[in-house]
Amino acid sequence: MRGILAGLMFVAAFSAAIGSAAAQDVLGRGDTLSGKLQLVETRQPNGTLTKSYQIVSEPRRMADNNDDFCANPDRKATTFHLFTKTKSDRVTLSRLLGKNVRVRVWSLFCSQTAWHVGDAAVSQWSWK
Repeated sequence: MRGILAGLMFVAAFSAAIGSAAAQDVLGRGDTLSGKLQLVETRQPNGTLTKSYQIVSEPRRMADNNDDFCANPDRKATTFHLFTKTKSDRVTLSRLLGKNVRVRVWSLFCSQTAWHVGDAAVSQWSWK
């Protein structure tokens, strides 16, 4: 009887661990994104040079409630374009290049145009 009980407890703990790991790879509003910060310079179709900050992370699935560009549930993003709206953000991010950073994600979507650098664009974020 003890063997059966121990086996059931193991299966329950193992199932909980698998469910937790699967839930952690989904990235949605309010979640934490962490990874190495890099600067990506690209030249747009109209010739404009763009400098974008990007987090390279472990593969993350986009939450199901995202836009149609994220329709493939098996697709996982690894590069996240952080939009910079203030000079302060750009200065801070430039000092952190090459380091691991953590941000809280408030608004994100799969990249849609040549202006979006990476698999996903994070239009609203805050420091974690």
